[in-house]
This record gives sequence, structure tokens and C-alpha cells, in this order.
Amino acid sequence: MPRNGIDLSDVEGLERVTQASFYTDHWKRIEDERIDRYEQMFVWREGHEALLKPLDLQHGSRVLDFGCGPGFVSMGMANLVGAKGHVYGVDLNERFIQDASNRAIDTSHVSFHAINDEKIPLDNNVVNRALCKNVLEYVPSVSSTLNEIRRVLEPGGRILVINSDWRFVIVEPWGAERTARFFDAASVAFKTPEIGRVLRSRLLHSGFESVDVYIQAGVDTTGGSLSVLRNMASYASEFNSMPSDEVRELISEVESAVENGNFLFTLPQFVVTGINPDN
Repeated sequence: MPRNGIDLSDVEGLERVTQASFYTDHWKRIEDERIDRYEQMFVWREGHEALLKPLDLQHGSRVLDFGCGPGFVSMGMANLVGAKGHVYGVDLNERFIQDASNRAIDTSHVSFHAINDEKIPLDNNVVNRALCKNVLEYVPSVSSTLNEIRRVLEPGGRILVINSDWRFVIVEPWGAERTARFFDAASVAFKTPEIGRVLRSRLLHSGFESVDVYIQAGVDTTGGSLSVLRNMASYASEFNSMPSDEVRELISEVESAVENGNFLFTLPQFVVTGINPDN
């Protein structure tokens, strides 16, 4: 049977989908159902421009979108920087890159590039802005990734990192204990699930200066975050870290809560900025 879009009858594929490497493997090959969910989750929304304000995008800015996914945010930033700027979206998933490139076929100042061997396929100092949104919890090495972003970011350039801390998630009507159990079971999908709280120190350790951090939290009461919970349910089921009947029961409970008006989901986002120093 295919697991997460990979045929387990193929030995080579089985070796790639191990618990030790699942946090990155599940982004390399994505089944159609999850692609459809990401198409809904990652669209450019009205609040994105305000969320990106700390990046200080200007007309003519050259921007790295690290972990661009389907490319919607890259396209939105391309509108903000104008034709004299450029947005470089990079991602390790080849379908994301292909779909995003197709969307950008008539927009010359945005381009999409596949990452190989954790190296960003761009020259040194090619951008003066860098965005890394909800990505660092999945990378093999946070320090190596930040150092690679510094390489392509010119001296004086600005980075904006936005990430969750999955220990702060609230899901009602589950309550604290069941929510913690559910996300512990799904934590195989993350290399660093508590990345949010250490972002500031990681940027400082990687050499960024003028590092600032604040927390932004929104609340979903209408069910928009059900896609997130369904993804987490698939991760919990991937290695049987939670009984499948319990996973189904929890998802059914929040679906019913959306219908009866008792649903609430919040996941605070740590918003961190820094400057690549002139040295």
C-alpha cells in the first residue's frame, strides 16, 4: 500500500520513509490529497502583507522565499517589490516548484528553484531580504540552514523568520491533555517542534545582529485550521504513534465542534527579524 505517496513495496522508497528522517521526507514526496490541502492553506491572504511588514519590502527589493511551497506568498511578494525587484522561491519539493513556476509563467520578476543537498541554488549576496516562514522545524540543521541563508543575503540585508512552537497549540474541545497527546504523536513530522522559543538565540548564534522577536496569535473558530489537524492526524497514523481509532475520534470531534460552534484553534507564531552584519 502507498504510504504518504510512496510505494512501500519499493525498498529504496521504504528506506527513505523512516521515522528518523520522516520530518524531511514527507516534504519531498507529497500525495495528491495533501497537495490539495496545501493549495488551500498557503494561498495569499489579506493578512499576509501585515505579517510581512517587518521584512520591510521595498520597490526593487530582491527577496529569498526559503521553503516557498506552492509559491503563493512568493507571488504576493513579487507584487509588492514590483518589476524592478525579484523574488526567488526555493523548495525541496519538485512538484511545488513546477506548480509555482507554472503560476508565474507571465511574471518575469519571480522565479522558483529546487534545493538540492540543502544548498540554496543562488549566488552569494544575491538578495537583500530573506523570508523563512514555517520551515525551520523541518530542516536537518537549523544552524546550517541559517548560515546558508546568510550566504545568499547581502551584508546589511534583513531576514524575517516566522515559526510556531507546537507546545503552545490549543485545540478545543480536546482540552490540554488530549491536545498534547495528539501533537506528541504527530511530532515525528518535525525535527524541532519547539523551534519558536529558540529562534532568537539561533539567529544570534548564526551571526545575525539587531535580532528582535515578538509573538503573534490568531484564533480560528470556523474550521480553517482543520487542514492542519488532518495533516497531523496523517502523521500520527504514519508510524502508529497513536491508535487509529483514537485519531479518527479526535478528528470527528473537532469536525462536529465546527458545526456546532464549539471549535477553537490557536497556534502562536514567533516573528523574528535580524540583520546580516557588514563583515
